[in-house]
Formats: sequence, C-alpha cells, structure tokens
Amino acid sequence: MEPLTLGALVMVGMLVLVIAGLPVGLTLMGAGALGYTLLSGPTQALTQVGLVLWDNGTNFVLVAVPLFILMGQLIFRTGLADHLFTLAQRLVGGLPGGLGVSTVMASSAFGAVTGSSVAAVATMGNIAVPEMVKRGYSESLATGTVASAATLAILIPPSIPLVIYGVWSETSIGALFMAGIVPGLLLALFFAVTVMLQRRHYPARGATRAVAKPSSSLRDELHGALAVALLFVVVIGGIYIGAFTPTEASGVGVVGVVLIAVGTGRFQWQGLRLALQETVRTSASIFLVLMGGVVFSRFLVQTRLTEHMVGWVSGLAVSPMMIMLALVLLYLVLGAIMDTFGMLILTLPLVLPITKGLGYDPVWTGIFLTVLMEIAMITPPIGLNVFVLERASGIPSQRIFGGVLPFVIAALVLLVLLIWVPDIALWLPQTMQR
Repeated sequence: MEPLTLGALVMVGMLVLVIAGLPVGLTLMGAGALGYTLLSGPTQALTQVGLVLWDNGTNFVLVAVPLFILMGQLIFRTGLADHLFTLAQRLVGGLPGGLGVSTVMASSAFGAVTGSSVAAVATMGNIAVPEMVKRGYSESLATGTVASAATLAILIPPSIPLVIYGVWSETSIGALFMAGIVPGLLLALFFAVTVMLQRRHYPARGATRAVAKPSSSLRDELHGALAVALLFVVVIGGIYIGAFTPTEASGVGVVGVVLIAVGTGRFQWQGLRLALQETVRTSASIFLVLMGGVVFSRFLVQTRLTEHMVGWVSGLAVSPMMIMLALVLLYLVLGAIMDTFGMLILTLPLVLPITKGLGYDPVWTGIFLTVLMEIAMITPPIGLNVFVLERASGIPSQRIFGGVLPFVIAALVLLVLLIWVPDIALWLPQTMQR
C-alpha cells in the first residue's frame, strides 16, 4: 500500500475511534504506532514511540504544565477566588448588571493566575451563581455568564493550552502569553457588555449589589485579592521583561500562592494534598494526549499526507479569508465531538502548516486556535464547562446552553476581529524583551 493511502486510512480510522468515544490520547498513540508498524515495521514503531516519550518527558519547558496546574489548584483549594469576587463587586457593582459584570472580572482574574478553565468554572459556579440567582438574575444568565467567563482562563496568561501549543509548534511561550493578553481583555469586555445588554434577565441596578460585609472581613478579602493581582503582575511582568522564563515563572507562581495562602490564614495541608492529587491526574492526561499527538503527526509526515493536504489547500481558488472561515467551521464541529486538548493536538499537524502557508504568524495562530477552543468548551453536545457547572450548581445543562449563546456570539466577533486585524494579538509580543 502506498504511504499516502495508508496515512489517509489511518487518519479516518483514528477519527472514527475518537467519535466512538475512545480516549483521544490512547487513540492518537495507538494510531501512530500502528501506522508506523504497517509503514516501516514494528521495530521502527517502537523506536519512534520511545523517542517521543524520551524527548517530551525530558523537555524542561513542559515542567511549566504541572506547575501552572498546581498553581490553579492551590488557588481553588485555598478559596482565594472569594477575594477576587469581593474586589470585583466593589469595583463594578453599581453598573447595570453589575453583579454579572463582577463575575466576568473575577473569572478573568482567577483565570489569569491559574490557566485552568475547569477550576474557574467549578469555583465561580459555587460562589457567583447562587449570589446572582439570589439577587434576581435568571438562571440562564447567571450560569451562562459563569460558564463563558471561565473560558478566559485559557486565553489570559498563564494558559496551559498555550504552553502545549508552544512546545508542539516550537513557538515562544513567552510571546504566546503576551499575545493572549489584549484579546483576553477584549473578550472579557465583550462578555461584560453581553451581560449588560441582557436587561430583562436581571433586576434594577440597586438590587444587583451583594450584601455589604463587615469592614474587617472586607479588609482581609481585599488584601487577599490585591496579593493575587500582584502575583499575576510578577509572573507575567517577569516574562515580559525577560527576568525569567515561563517555566521559571510557573515555579514563582506556585511559591507565591503558598505564601499568600499562609499570609491570609487559608493554607491547609488537606487542601495541598488534594491540589497535588488533581495536578498529577490532569498532567498525566495532558501529557498522554500531547505525546500521542506527536507520534501520530510524525507518522503523517512520513506518509506525506500533511504535505499533500497543504498543497491542496494552497491550490484552492479561494481567498485566505475563506480558508480561515472554513477552519472556524471545522473547529466548531470538532469541538462538538471531542475535548479541547484532543482537538488541538489532533489538528495541529495539518492546520499549522496551512496557516503558515497563508502567511499567518504562528503566535497569532496559537491565539486564534485558543479562542476556538474557548467556544468549544461552552457549545453542545460536549461543552465541558457546561457540564462541570451543571454538577456545581444543579441547574440543567439545557438551560445553561441557552444562557451561553449570546457569549458564543461575542467570542465569534472577537474571532472576526482577529482575522481582520492580526495585530490585536501580535502587537504586545513585538514589544517584549526576548
């Protein structure tokens, strides 16, 4: 069998197994190993798998993944997100829909120091949804706001998907982090405006304020929120000025969260144990998807399927804009049938060469794909954030999906802006110290 035909058949078989529900990481690894076996024999297959495991397992940059996950888990387990929500309420609580806007702000801040969308939605689901419903917000708006705003965690740095993308595509992770800031803040603004425009789903301005807390309690919470904000400035600012690498920044972040938790009296050994357990589980699943994707992509290169696909797309008599819009549709479909990390690793071997061929910077492509991943996290039928929030709030997923629709539209608007004005993502990385 010709290599090109073999590559196409293995690709189709792998997609069928993923749609059938098999774990993406195991499917990618198995498909790549089987393809290598059929193409070059079992010895070559075992050699390639071993090389991938060694190369990625000893990659110092990937240390940032478990450390950023641990950073987010520590903030989650120590309850520091409560501080962020209190500060956000104080800043914007008087606006129309102020409680919803403060939820967007708190989720943005929480994501900015965790990089975990799931942790953000689980935390803010327990904090913000009950408060919003109690203050007269509809359940659809309350849950839609929380589920959507939590996706900002994977765009505003530090971001685990951007670390994975940077390692896989050999793109500067520091540049990717800087590139996510402006689009992330823009999307947070779009989400806040989306809340404010849904006037019939929340009560009059005065009723949206939460009950004031005693001054001593408020002072402690504000101190905690400001400490978390300072930590973000140190981590991201240090990367920006070149004081330390993203991997070193992840270590600084973990130590900083521990010190804040100890200083605010929220550190508990039980919380640390649970954070470490969840970090190990999450990191293992991410690394399996990453390494399986690398094995599979190397197999596709050997069959020259990637080269033929890029050549075919480049030869289409359509504008680059139409190709990018087609990629948007592709990711919306894939997001409906698989998880975000699997979707990212599965498509990169084909999509990245195409976007490079169209003249798009790899840094821009990383932000573009991350926004698409955000949309996938809140659209049916998978919508990971929606189902996490359903468990946290007890509100049916159908009602939550209805609430996220306006926010999906807001995210699509950002995508269009990114395509038309790539400098939205590229301006800040061009100013950083390298």
